[in-house]
Amino acid sequence: MKTASDVRIPASVSQTIAQIEGCVRKNPAGAMLMAAGVGVVAMLLARALQPPPRNRAQRLLEEIHERLNHLVEEGGHAVARGVESVEDLHLERKLDKIARSLKNLFH
Repeated sequence: MKTASDVRIPASVSQTIAQIEGCVRKNPAGAMLMAAGVGVVAMLLARALQPPPRNRAQRLLEEIHERLNHLVEEGGHAVARGVESVEDLHLERKLDKIARSLKNLFH
């Protein structure tokens, strides 16, 4: 396994690093401002590449929409069960019996 001391740095890279170090030592405030500028540019670039965040109101509306859809489905099933149970009661026959009983009372 190579260590940091085993890695050879080309002479041109060493000279560039030395020049950068010299500039930073001569003008530390400028170097800090430049580093901050690079950070801001990197942040703006990262933010521009990210998809836009959904805001809180949009999430809330989507949640309300999902719950209402669920309630509508449940309500539809409840109505269907109610209709089935009314059909099972055979109300027509029972109403016919009541109507005949009422007719017999008045005849």
